[in-house]
Amino acid sequence: MTGVTTTGGSQPVYRETTERFWVLRLTTEVRHDGIYIQFEPIHRSFRHTSFREIDEAYATTYSASTYGGWHWGIRWSFSGNTVYRLRGNRGVELVLTDGSRIFIGSKQPAELENAIAQAFGSV
Repeated sequence: MTGVTTTGGSQPVYRETTERFWVLRLTTEVRHDGIYIQFEPIHRSFRHTSFREIDEAYATTYSASTYGGWHWGIRWSFSGNTVYRLRGNRGVELVLTDGSRIFIGSKQPAELENAIAQAFGSV
């Protein structure tokens, strides 16, 4: 499910859900206060990254050299980088103020990037 809504508050400005093997589900939401990611069944609730923590966000192709290998699922590296990816090699990379990076896999990376830019601009 992918879409953009115009409601305010804690409602998502953008929401995308990707599933794999009927068990794994990656849900990404852009809200007015940040980005929320839930990787089920590992995460029981959303993980929040505030817009104050983000320096840059851009659509890109997954880089195995940046994130330490080719895989899907969740990957944490010793350098503080995190990957959330279930399908394909496209997504949005967040560069955080501490220098770490988060890659969020997406079927619609340009839409996700635009939603982040719009919500970030309204902060």
